[in-house]
Parts: sequence; C-alpha cells; structure tokens
Amino acid sequence: MGACLEVEGLEVGGEGGKRISDLSFSLPPASITVLLGRNGSGKTTLLKVLCGEKEKSGGKISFPPPPFPIAFVPQNPRGCMLGGCLREELEMWGASELRIFDVLAFLGLSHLLDRPFSSLSAGQAEICALSAALCQNPKLVLLDEPLSSLDAVSRRRFASLLSSLNSELGISFLIAEHDLEGLLPLSPAILALEGGKRIAFGSAKEVMGELWEKGKKDLIPGFQRLYLSRGFPPPLSLKEAKALPLSLPPRPLKEVLSPKKKALKISHLSFAWPPSSSLDIFDLSFSAFFGESLAVVGENGSGKSTLLRLLAGLERPRFGRIWKEEKGGAFFLPQDPVPLLALEEGKSLGKIELLPLSAGERQKKADFLALESGKKVILLDEPSQNLDSLARREVGEEIRRRAREGALVVFSTHDPDFCASFSDRALCLLKGKKAFLGSSRELVGGGAFFTTPFSLAFPKKNILTLKDCA
Repeated sequence: MGACLEVEGLEVGGEGGKRISDLSFSLPPASITVLLGRNGSGKTTLLKVLCGEKEKSGGKISFPPPPFPIAFVPQNPRGCMLGGCLREELEMWGASELRIFDVLAFLGLSHLLDRPFSSLSAGQAEICALSAALCQNPKLVLLDEPLSSLDAVSRRRFASLLSSLNSELGISFLIAEHDLEGLLPLSPAILALEGGKRIAFGSAKEVMGELWEKGKKDLIPGFQRLYLSRGFPPPLSLKEAKALPLSLPPRPLKEVLSPKKKALKISHLSFAWPPSSSLDIFDLSFSAFFGESLAVVGENGSGKSTLLRLLAGLERPRFGRIWKEEKGGAFFLPQDPVPLLALEEGKSLGKIELLPLSAGERQKKADFLALESGKKVILLDEPSQNLDSLARREVGEEIRRRAREGALVVFSTHDPDFCASFSDRALCLLKGKKAFLGSSRELVGGGAFFTTPFSLAFPKKNILTLKDCA
C-alpha cells in the first residue's frame, strides 16, 4: 500500500441522517492535507472515525500494516488533558523519559513540563497537546482546528512547527480547518467537504480554483478570492502575491466619530490570579461608550479573558475601580459556550437540541443568544473562534447592528480581519498593560504581524479586508 491512509465509500450515520456519505480519498506518506469545510460539514466526525472514537456505518478505512500509530488532537485540547501538567500527561501516555526529552527538546517545551495546564495560554496548551501526540511516535497526526484559538503570531509558529515535523521527520498531518489562511504557506493538499460529501480534492491551488468555479467562494480565504476575482491564480504566500501584476487604488481614510455617552470607566485596574504574585492586569485605565464596538486584542496570555471577567463582575480587582453606567448588568459570554447552551436547552424542555451541534455551530448560536439578549453592555470572549467565514460575517454584522442601536459590545479576538471589519476601536494588551487604544483600522493597518495579507500586499493604501477592494 503506497498511501498512509485510504478511505473508500465511507458512511457515517447520525441523528437526522448521514453525517458522512460515500466518501473516498487517499493520503500519500509524509503529506500535509487540510480538511476544509463549513461548520457542520463533517470534519470532526471524519477525524473521530479515523482515530476510532466514532463508529462508521459503512465503507472501508485502510492504514499501512502495523505498527502504524496515529494520534488525534481534538478541538480545545486543554479540556481533554488527563494529567494536571505536561509531565503527568506524558507519563499517562506511557512515554519513556528519553522519548519525553526528545520531543520536548524538538519543540522547545521543557520550561512548561511542570506548569499546571490551568495556567497555560491557548497557544501553549495546543503545543502541549501536540507534544503528547508526538510522544506516541505517530506516523499520522489528526488535528481538529488547531489554529482557532491562537493569536496571529502563534498561528505562524504552529504552522512552521508542523512544516518542520513533516519535512524532517516525515510525519503526515490531516488538519481540519474552516480557514485556510494560516496553512496555505505549507502548500497542503485540500479535501473539501460539504454536507459530509467530498466536493473537491487536490493541491491547494487546484481546489481553490475548483471551489471558485463551483460557487463555493466562502471556503476560500478573502485574500485568495481577490486574486481569483481578477483572473489570477490564487497565491499561497505573500511573496507569490507580490509577484503578480495586481494593483489597487488607495482607499480614502474615514474619520472615526467619537461616541457620546460613557458606558464604562476603568481606572488604574490591577489584578492577579492566585496564588501568583505577578499581575495579570496592571494599572489599566480606559473608557468605553454606548454605541460602539470595542475589540480587545493581544497575544495568548495577555489578559484579554481576565479583563472581560473583571468587566462582567465575575472577578474582583486587586486595585483600581470599574464604573458602570448601566445598572442592569452585562451579558458575558465566555470562551466555552457549552454552559450557556446547556441552560438554554434546559429552558426549552427538550424542544431544541444545541449541544449535539458542531463547535462552530454552538459558538454561533451562543453569540446570537448574547447579542439578542437585550442587554446594553455585551461582553464576548473570542466570539469568532471555530466559525467559518460566512458565520463569522453574520456574527460580526450582528455586533455592528447592536452597536448602531446604542449598545456597547466589547469582544476579544485574535483575528485581525474580524477586528478591522467589525470594531470601531481596539484596546491592545501587552502582558496586562495597555499598549494601544484607538481606531481598529489604525492598529491593524500599522502592524507587520497583527495585520491582514491585504495590508501587507498593498501597503499605505488603507486596504485591510476584501470589502475594501470592492
């Protein structure tokens, strides 16, 4: 068998019909393949069937003769860790001390070996989960949306790490993602799904071209969509894009209107999670206003979630003061929407089922529950995580609508495009300190890392998103 995985006529049943239907494909050894599709298209279901967590109802799955170990890293892996720290997790997998040393030396993770998982950022937790998978000495690694909770710089680092593991150690990767942007520089193959069926399979450029012709444009990143719309092949990197003869006129700057009525005033706010003596939020002061959307950005572990919990009143500051105009309370949606959806499902007395939805479908449902709550202050922690491009746009437009109606919407995000498209201002945190507060477009347009490929390809033209190119 020349492939590291062969799937023939795969069928997977589910409530209300088939989750996967008549799916066939094969992956060559030492390959990187992206499993692409909208929320609910069957990506996670396929990965769970391949690793044995879910039963198939028909078809055939073939691997090379044993030993051919595979490893699976699920979405939001922190909640799936069995140990309290990385050392305990690796020992529970039966990894030898030598294997642990070898993997951690390659990944540069020795400093996290005894850190409690609860103290790790999302990016650190994702790489720790990958290290646990690698300690199983796999030939094929299945990753379920590994980039969804990572900041822009961590995404690049993680993708570079996958490239090294693939090219130097010959490990194959099958990666479920709804957003190709962070993985295109790896020149992966792409298997596109819709409704559990294969709609395209091949090289990245071939598949994007095929999706464009079939009208499945929402599966293509906005930057590549721009080039396809102008008759160019979709570039896989910024270097490729700059070699193509595409020029765009500058976009005029728009004045940012100052909101009038103050909703929140934060004065010299400081906070530390016990038992740490170092401050997670340090001497932070700013104001937020009704009628605006405010994005909170920063790298993993910069204090975004902590700030939102403080604004929601779930934590008490060590120093400083939070003044609120609205006395009716705020609606706070944490990163994990499951408790809210479980409560909503319980209220319906079984008439609706929210928990069986995919992670992206659950996130969208929770976002709209928060935005339609009627509260004047709405706090959303990573509302765009796990969302495909269409769902991300729908949630973003609802954020804009609520702000236009006079609400204050504060949301954290790792996505520069989402920040530039759907927030008026941005607060950038650097290890709990205020590094920037001002126009979102000024922040995204002025950076080299927290920015969009549009800004890098067309510098000093105020072009940050696909909408700016219309």
